[in-house]
Amino acid sequence: MIVMVKKDTLCRMKRVAVIVLILGLVFVLDRLVIGQRFGRGGRERRNRIPETSATLQSVKSLTCRFTAAAAGSWEGGESHARLKETGTPVSLVIRDIDVQDGTAEIGGGFRGGDNVIVKLVGANLHFLDMALNGGLGVVTVFAKETHDGRLQAVYSRAAYVENGSGGPSVPETGQYYGDCEVER
Repeated sequence: MIVMVKKDTLCRMKRVAVIVLILGLVFVLDRLVIGQRFGRGGRERRNRIPETSATLQSVKSLTCRFTAAAAGSWEGGESHARLKETGTPVSLVIRDIDVQDGTAEIGGGFRGGDNVIVKLVGANLHFLDMALNGGLGVVTVFAKETHDGRLQAVYSRAAYVENGSGGPSVPETGQYYGDCEVER
């Protein structure tokens, strides 16, 4: 059986096929883009990689002061936290900051250290200071101004050294809140 199709009809069929193919391709590409941008349920997904703060990327040294604090302790096997005023602000200086190499030096009211790891993640500049006795200090400076160009900051520390004389020894913990003057 031979089917004869007019040339005009054949051209229309080709055009329809091309249009269907293009629409199908647009639909597939649209689904791919929406799939990348939106999670299940059609909600837009947040970008999981934060944008790096130009403010923090250019920091070369910080002079920080902390005016409020919280401390943790264990009494009778139970953990407790308490807020405390520092009275005179506690100072901390971080110098020779190299965000690219991830290095800095810390000095001031807590302890001095040149074995500091620096990490800039989004709008947070972290300084990780591990002491030889096992103590840990973390300073985080936020790309958020308090006043006069100073940036909000928090210092957290934890340390425990066993007392060799057999006397009681307790872990030292604390978190200090304040701000830092920036030098670029």
